[in-house]
Amino acid sequence: MSDFPEGSPDPLVGGSTEAFRIEGPVCPADRAWRLMGDSDWMNRAAGAGAMSNLAVNTEEDGFAMLRGELAGPMGMTLPFREVWSSWVTGSFFRQIRDFDSPIVARSDYRASLVPAGAPGMVRPVVDMRVTGPGWASMVRRGLSLAGMRKSWSAALDRLNAPDADEVPARALDAEAVAALRRWERLADPEIVQRFDRHLRTARPMDINRLRAFELADRWGVDRGQVLDVLVAGIEAGAVELFWSVRCSRCYGQVAGGRLLSDLADHAECSTCEVRTDVDLGANVEVLFAPHPTVESQADVNFCTVFPKSAPSQIAVLTLSPGQQVRTTLRLPPGSWALGVGRGRPDLAVEAGMEGDDTARWDSTRTGQVAVRSGLVTLDVHNDSPSRQRLHLTRTGGALAMVPANLLTTRESFRRKLGHQVLAPGLRVGVRAVALVFTDLSGSTAMYEELGDARAFAVVRDHFTVLRQAAAAHNGTVVKTIGDAVMAAFFDAPAALAAAFEMVAAFEVWVATLGLEHPPALKVGVHVGSALVVHSDQAGLDYFGGTVNLAARAQGAAEAGEIVWTDAVQSMERAREVVAAQGFVAAPMSKTLKGLGEVRLWRNVREIPKKDVE
Repeated sequence: MSDFPEGSPDPLVGGSTEAFRIEGPVCPADRAWRLMGDSDWMNRAAGAGAMSNLAVNTEEDGFAMLRGELAGPMGMTLPFREVWSSWVTGSFFRQIRDFDSPIVARSDYRASLVPAGAPGMVRPVVDMRVTGPGWASMVRRGLSLAGMRKSWSAALDRLNAPDADEVPARALDAEAVAALRRWERLADPEIVQRFDRHLRTARPMDINRLRAFELADRWGVDRGQVLDVLVAGIEAGAVELFWSVRCSRCYGQVAGGRLLSDLADHAECSTCEVRTDVDLGANVEVLFAPHPTVESQADVNFCTVFPKSAPSQIAVLTLSPGQQVRTTLRLPPGSWALGVGRGRPDLAVEAGMEGDDTARWDSTRTGQVAVRSGLVTLDVHNDSPSRQRLHLTRTGGALAMVPANLLTTRESFRRKLGHQVLAPGLRVGVRAVALVFTDLSGSTAMYEELGDARAFAVVRDHFTVLRQAAAAHNGTVVKTIGDAVMAAFFDAPAALAAAFEMVAAFEVWVATLGLEHPPALKVGVHVGSALVVHSDQAGLDYFGGTVNLAARAQGAAEAGEIVWTDAVQSMERAREVVAAQGFVAAPMSKTLKGLGEVRLWRNVREIPKKDVE
């Protein structure tokens, strides 16, 4: 294998080598990368062994090294270290492993897309080299790379086929089919049928971690609808839920589990050396996977690090001490972070209409640089005495991610997955949750008019009205407290819109009761950080200053009134909600218990003259 622009580790001394090169047909670049960027799929296609016992260990020079075991020929287990992994999206991917084996010492795999004349067209090329002291004897026994070469050649030859992205449909047993039919009865059957086709025909990497919003966007279906269908699929026994904790810097997975109780309140990324506080709104992603009855091999990996598993990263370069690398890539507009982590500040890269055509990096470069989006050269220098792994990562993480807090504030989750709670005593943060508190004004007069039993029935039934209003805006009632309700929403505009609908729906409903002294609703809204905790009554509950202020805002409301905080009023979309309801926001100051004087806002038809003056 010749030298490549991404560099190489020190070569091995001694041993024998078997190598081959495959050149595929000229084809569109995006189609070629979908296949070649998914090396897990490529390895499956080639009949390579599955990975097990994967763990990240820090080497003596501080470099994070992935270790594991590979299932080898004749039932052998081959322990390995992944000494090199580099890629540039749409350009190349390289992965080098050193083995603790008397047969194989190193495997060096590189897939690249070589421009082929016409814009957007490439020729895919795979280079493979295997080195080891015992390799020559393995070749004499007929265990060469011929089978791997033949399988990869067949995969590349199909790139121009209309069904290049498809795989032969997998057969599902009777138990799996029964789960899918149960799913159809619980949710939109047309969307379930889309999932049915996807589970039968997609590549393993495309089904072992299902991203609800990614699929919704691909199918042109409402995101929330697809999310709710997946929740119903859990109830049907067709899919499973997985909570994935992402590194706050590189957005790689650093922890996860099938239950919220599996999560701790923090996790650490060995690669970036970053300690991440677990935050349901910021760095916990909701993923789904087929239930084992549907696809029993969903968790088996045939590759360790590869581009498809890190959608937020456009380039990863491993660099030896003193190594300098220049490579080009197509950088979309947006904000990017370029750096090695390990406690060192990243270089902020802003890609836009103006700027340089080169982004330069070494250990001294921090701050911000501007580059023109499009074809950009990375000129990077590892001027340190140790190995480094450099990431170019989109700021904000992977696209189409479902934050955990978005799911936990949906009514479908509360209703069908109430068992998904935190372990008692464990508290997980959420940077932003919008809370709505309601209470009944005039309930004492209603109890006197109706008596306890009938009045209690009215209170109970009004909870149903409020739950429906909350669910209509993708929120959920967390708990009831006497006559009061606490509801949670993913964002403040949705919470405020739900508050207006709660008041309007309640007024229409209570008018049908024919009461001489009907109660009125008082509502408070606030958004902010909170602790997510376990409670016997609510399952997932919220605790902290945000909860207190939301409750105090409700206490400041008059009958039939909505009161919200500065944090809500500061959001343009929230102000648009108020205007759309035909109201204006009137400021007021209130002294709230335990909080002192606080500026609040209330809904009025017009600003009182005294406030205008």
